[in-house]
Amino acid sequence: MSLTTEFAAKVAIVTGGANGMGERVAHTLAEAGATVVVADRDAERGALVVDEIGAAGGVAYFSHVDVSVESEVKHLIESVLSSHGRIDVIDNNAAALELTANDGPIAELEADVFTDSLRGDLFAPFLCCKYVIPAMVQGGGGSIINMASVSGFAGELTLSAYGIAKAGVMQLTRAVATQYGRQGIRCNAIAPSFVTTRNNDLYAPPELQGIYERVTPVDRVPSPQDIADAVAFLASERSQMINGQVIAVDGGLRAASPIVAGYRGWQESGR
Repeated sequence: MSLTTEFAAKVAIVTGGANGMGERVAHTLAEAGATVVVADRDAERGALVVDEIGAAGGVAYFSHVDVSVESEVKHLIESVLSSHGRIDVIDNNAAALELTANDGPIAELEADVFTDSLRGDLFAPFLCCKYVIPAMVQGGGGSIINMASVSGFAGELTLSAYGIAKAGVMQLTRAVATQYGRQGIRCNAIAPSFVTTRNNDLYAPPELQGIYERVTPVDRVPSPQDIADAVAFLASERSQMINGQVIAVDGGLRAASPIVAGYRGWQESGR
């Protein structure tokens, strides 16, 4: 990788940093000079990501943590402060994606899938915000980036619990930005559409990427690097006046009329 110094002397935590979008975020922030803490339940993958960053000239450490457990989040923040003295950025990327396969319509949704989804997708970023905010205030400020989803903007035929949780992440973002902006903390959210990650290969129906591609105005769905670039921008000094926002990284999906895909197909068929 090509190293830069944009985040030199900065310390960043990436939850869910062992896989997918989080993995790419960890690499991207390290490339920009940050010391990156890869926080994840997957110790094997987490160690691999840290080794890859180190081999490329970056600095990264692994922390084994379940961010849906309060005591573990508290320990994570305390240990990073003890080791590095500051926390400048946190990307709350971890999510309970393994539950999406059973996340169906409301009347068919098992209660434990709903509550576990809220714990993994909303309670976890709440805990990270709760414990990182005092550390950031003490250090003079920081940037929190929460991972939302286009599923939090509108109703879907499935992903009921996931969408509800991600809508909650959006409101969590606005609350943090409003309450702590005067203390130097910016909090924003990124709302991706379908992203080409390892987890989507594992948990998403194989037809889903094609569905998103048909309704996205650009000619592809987002990659993990697209998400990582947005995180890096929101973490940087270049976005100082962006606070409390939910930024869709979706290729224009939400900008398009629902009839666009059908109309395009009609045009391409020769009408």
